[in-house]
Amino acid sequence: MNDDWNVNIARKIYGIENYMRESVIDIDEEGYLVIKIFDKTIRVKELMDKYNFDIAYIRVMPAIERSMNLVYNSFTMVRDTLGYKGNLIPVFPMKVNPTTLVIESILKYGEKYHWGFNTGSIGEIKTLLKFADRYSPRLLIYDGVLTESTIQELIKLHNIGWKIIVDVESEREVDLLSKYPQFEIGIRVKPLVKLHGKWSGSVGLSSKFGLTINALVKLKSEYKHLVERSTLLHMHPGSQVYKYVDIKNYFYEVKQVYDELRHLGFENITMVDTGGGMAYPYVDVGDGDEESPDYTIVDYFKELLEKFISTIPNPTIIYEGGRFIVSSHRLVVAKVVDVRSYSAVHSIHEQIVKMKDFNSIGELKEFIENVEKFLHELRSEQPFNNGKRELYEELIAIVREDLSAKLTELILSGKADISDVLKNHKIARLLVTPTKRFVLNMSIFADIPDAVLVDQYFPVIPAQRLNEKPHVLASMSDLTCDSMGEIKQFISAGVKLQSKTPIFTILDSKLIAVPGLKLKLRGIPLHLPNRGENYYVVFLDTGAYQDTLSMKHNLIYGAPEIIIREQDGEVRIDIAKHEELYT
Repeated sequence: MNDDWNVNIARKIYGIENYMRESVIDIDEEGYLVIKIFDKTIRVKELMDKYNFDIAYIRVMPAIERSMNLVYNSFTMVRDTLGYKGNLIPVFPMKVNPTTLVIESILKYGEKYHWGFNTGSIGEIKTLLKFADRYSPRLLIYDGVLTESTIQELIKLHNIGWKIIVDVESEREVDLLSKYPQFEIGIRVKPLVKLHGKWSGSVGLSSKFGLTINALVKLKSEYKHLVERSTLLHMHPGSQVYKYVDIKNYFYEVKQVYDELRHLGFENITMVDTGGGMAYPYVDVGDGDEESPDYTIVDYFKELLEKFISTIPNPTIIYEGGRFIVSSHRLVVAKVVDVRSYSAVHSIHEQIVKMKDFNSIGELKEFIENVEKFLHELRSEQPFNNGKRELYEELIAIVREDLSAKLTELILSGKADISDVLKNHKIARLLVTPTKRFVLNMSIFADIPDAVLVDQYFPVIPAQRLNEKPHVLASMSDLTCDSMGEIKQFISAGVKLQSKTPIFTILDSKLIAVPGLKLKLRGIPLHLPNRGENYYVVFLDTGAYQDTLSMKHNLIYGAPEIIIREQDGEVRIDIAKHEELYT
């Protein structure tokens, strides 16, 4: 073990100290990634070895319950502190993860909170009906396109005691609901507030969902039942709203719309559904980046309740944050099946670098510029024969590997300051570019498709040897014949350490962490597998959306499932085939 590396440092760098996952995931003293259930710990590597899996999804079902508890307890604390008189009715949007295992867990764990559901398709309603008679009736908010067949399925839920609210977004839906007085009506309104992020298109007049106020006023004048049966205001800002200022502005608009509707005569509206948007902290440093929201669930409820506390009566709050509930419960674990070098086999470049004794960043920068100029000239020459190709490859290796080692020496010897290095993009790139490619037995398209579809960041951590300092910075490639099947981003959180010295990998002198500074590396800090070792890499927080977005790319689809539950105070582990969770 290195003096500048231990398990506590690994916890910080790999993001274990995260308020959404630290009660479930940890690292033991021998450096294994473990799952914590009750007073027991289960090593991820030992699970994979026991069942001889090269790829698996590990579902930690109690993580869902803990997230639900966190939401409800946070609301209760804020409500009691502020003296808010309204209640909370949480609902789970099934689009986030409609697997039967997850839905039954929401029903089971949510029994004490009467946790309901938000659906948008007839298939989701049919899934609910499989389990509905085993649990107490709940609230269901339906906001999909309404058809007669959908209504018949909703009636089945209503007949066993469920409270059904159907959102309206068009005149056709308002007219259709006139025939079904057993359903309450939700008014879904388009937000106009400007937001940041991948899903900012969910708001604005051109957004897919909701009514404009002008359209609503027209419908009100034509359909008397709309005013009488409307009990809910529903708005939605899109997923993963990571800036607190956006949440504040959005809640301000929701309050304005609520007041306007009441003024228009919708006095039976006493419930407010602010939709999804509560950001999940994939990285928990609170800086307001896409991966790291600058607010918590407590801040979320405080801002919301403060907006409505002056309203008489205080409305009931419908909480709909699905990503926040299920993200942490699913881990994707994949075995490393090959390690490849980015660079050529070196023969002359070590001697070239030794000829130059760098004493400052300036000298190093000048050398890089000269090498890059020569590389450009070399590429321009024709024909590009094998001799030139060999020289070109070796010069690339100098820039990518040896100069990184030289730069690290300058920093550790005090001849260069890390803050100055990071300000220079060309120099800093030396320290954050990978030297190895790890090939994993998985398909990114099948197992974590959002990494490709929306460039979603998922935290990555080795399943073992976390008490050892990583050897190299590596990209990770899957088994598909697609260049997009690759992960090369790692966010090194701004860890607080006693030492202010940066941490580098052992073999390729790449940057792992700088105390107090958040870094975005172009590779993941990993260990070179020992001969005969089953070395596993774990992707955290993959429980939202990934199951249903998976595709059969290269005909790779659906890993085996390791399901971990609590049952009568004991830990239960089951193995299931992927397809069994969708039937």
